[in-house]
Amino acid sequence: MLKKDLLDLIFNFEKETWKYNSNENLDKDMDYIYSIENAIKNASDTNLKLLYDRLVALIGIIRLKYGFESIVINSIPELENLKNEIDGIDLSDNEIITKFNRIINLYNSVLSKIVDVDFIKNNYEGIQGKEGLYLAVESLKSLITNTEYRALIGDNQINSIIVDCISLNMGIANIKILELKYKEIINSIWARSLTNEINENNNFRFLFSNISGGTLRDGAIRLINRPNQSSCSMISSNFIATYGDETRKIGFIYPSNSDIIMASAYDLGSNVFGEGSVNKEKGTILVTPQALEKIGKARAIKNGEDIYSSSCYNEVLVNAKPCAIVVIGLGESDLNIDYQDAIMLSSEMNLPIYYIDIMKYKSNLSETDKNYIAFHSLMSYVGMSRNELLQQVEQNNGCNEIYNLIKIYKEELVDIFQTLKRDGNLSKYNMCQAMSSIIEIPKINGKNK
Repeated sequence: MLKKDLLDLIFNFEKETWKYNSNENLDKDMDYIYSIENAIKNASDTNLKLLYDRLVALIGIIRLKYGFESIVINSIPELENLKNEIDGIDLSDNEIITKFNRIINLYNSVLSKIVDVDFIKNNYEGIQGKEGLYLAVESLKSLITNTEYRALIGDNQINSIIVDCISLNMGIANIKILELKYKEIINSIWARSLTNEINENNNFRFLFSNISGGTLRDGAIRLINRPNQSSCSMISSNFIATYGDETRKIGFIYPSNSDIIMASAYDLGSNVFGEGSVNKEKGTILVTPQALEKIGKARAIKNGEDIYSSSCYNEVLVNAKPCAIVVIGLGESDLNIDYQDAIMLSSEMNLPIYYIDIMKYKSNLSETDKNYIAFHSLMSYVGMSRNELLQQVEQNNGCNEIYNLIKIYKEELVDIFQTLKRDGNLSKYNMCQAMSSIIEIPKINGKNK
């Protein structure tokens, strides 16, 4: 240990105190640091160890009194007695080293048991352009509150995480430094959280990219040939929100070990088909799956949306290629007008295909679900392809007879669908047979029914 090491410690700590709320008591306590600084300059090498221990104790007490740790102490009732002891401590006490060691052990002991960080109110909530900071603060909080994440960190890291969270929330910490600091633990959490398939209990957590616009095959080729990155959304058996057409939720999923470039609980506004498209203002890589999902679910509930057919999607940018195809639906199988195309796409691209029936995760249909059932039922019944529908809509200024029929027959079609599914008889053939008794369509799409 050299004198320079101790003097550097004082210099760096003094810069740290510039971030504290300045007051006369802090200035007085810093005088004890400066007195040690003079003692270090005049000390022999044999006395440096004792001076170092005293310096560490003084810095520790000052942090507990005025630093970010003081916010923690003032927010946790179990630390009230310790706060009173810290406030009354005499920094000139010859036993300061012993007292500090006892105090910091008690402080860390309480923190090792803390499971609630609600005292940290996210200052970035609802601020446009600060979505990445908002997500990073919530993700740091989840490292404390999520039992699975917490098992991956040591009790000695709890204080550091809370302090980083508070300083980031106050706009003092550098987000890029914290992203680098927590990169290893965040990567480990993602690798443990994501899945490449649906398990036997129907649980999953995917990075999903919906194929929207045009034919399924053309959209898939466009997605798979993205130049630098792929844009997707994290979906799970707890929450599904996707970008794109509500009547076609078929897309790619990406490997559980995908390299995550950026993430946001909102739309990143990224241009994944061009150069220089990473948006560094709205996103972050300091993100946990729990925080991403929690924000999305809260948005969906606030908007009155079904949490399994929500529009409150997140956006995750990855450097990866697809590992499977997923069809998200209501268990409609071949009634889905894109069903056969999805099977052909799976075969052509040599990718496994998985089916997610969202009714396995909830008991009631949303209006979005009902519209979905009516759309696919009517399209199958009249034998119209998605391309034909798009052409007709374009030719008729956004209008098409299918949408009028959905309004008329939706509730009846939903009842038939649910009955067939409950009885294990749901198929395109059976649904169309049942529909023929209630629907009269003289001519549509140039075809007679």
